[in-house]
Amino acid sequence: MRITAQLVETATGKHIWSDRWDRPENDFFAIQTEIAEQVSNRLGGGAGLIQEAGRREAHRKPPANLNASELYLLGTERLERINRDDLEEAIRLLTRSLEVDPSLARAWIELSHAHKVLAGFGVEPLRNRKQAADAAMRAVTLDPGDAEAHVVRAITLAESADLAKAKAEFDTALSMAPNEFEILTFYVTWAAMFGEPERGAELADRAISLNPNFPMWSTRPLNVTYFWAGRYEDALRMTDRLGPDNYDRWVGTFRAAALAALGRTDEARTLVAFTLQKYPDLSIEGIIANLPFTEVQRNRLIETMSLAGFPRCAKSEDLAKLEQPVRLLGCKSP
Repeated sequence: MRITAQLVETATGKHIWSDRWDRPENDFFAIQTEIAEQVSNRLGGGAGLIQEAGRREAHRKPPANLNASELYLLGTERLERINRDDLEEAIRLLTRSLEVDPSLARAWIELSHAHKVLAGFGVEPLRNRKQAADAAMRAVTLDPGDAEAHVVRAITLAESADLAKAKAEFDTALSMAPNEFEILTFYVTWAAMFGEPERGAELADRAISLNPNFPMWSTRPLNVTYFWAGRYEDALRMTDRLGPDNYDRWVGTFRAAALAALGRTDEARTLVAFTLQKYPDLSIEGIIANLPFTEVQRNRLIETMSLAGFPRCAKSEDLAKLEQPVRLLGCKSP
């Protein structure tokens, strides 16, 4: 059985998108469900075709004439490029959007994402995490019916070690949108912290089946998810799509650790050297103190980061910046 779907702009007749599926005829209803879910995820979401069309229209307008929704769309476009300059521009555009319409919950959601990712690039991490948390709270207050509002709230709760409340918020989001690529992808990053690394990897597989052309931003959470499940080849396959400008300290850490776990030590050490040039304060102690990792997660990071050649001990001045510093055996107390 061959099924073709096309998206055409009715006003102009312009062909926007098409795809084709070849499937056996033995279960028509299962095929129908699979295709409907894939089409829904390709059209919707932050990198979906509907949003892309809105961005094209926004680019045609003078900056002074942009409304709140158009500023939001341009902000999310910058956010998805995942580098420091674009993240800072995303925050500027999203902030402008909210100055025009403070009730736009979607803009608060994306602003929370932008501050969180910028913190991952080492830019004023404490301040950016707080702003991410504040934006998430505004989003879920304004629109509790938006699953992604619960996701950003869950992420900020997890980062502050309130795992029980974080899990409850994620569960709410998953119950509202169980077949949405973005919701699944945001959750799986944290599944191992909830003691569910294998479930996280299974849901990552599910997310990719829903959106085989998954956007670049999602390679980061998918990479981490497969790493925690011990699927190192799959973890590397995710970050193969990223360029060096897209590597924050977390991508550099998890990619090098996965390479080391697979015995590709020379590649791992080359990447460690590159990552330390960008983030000279990076250390095993610093990474494991950043989030409320489980003992299993901490031990895996210590083992694989050591194999990769990361510095074991944080400098005293770097350790003092951490909310919950951890001293490893052999490292001097500050």
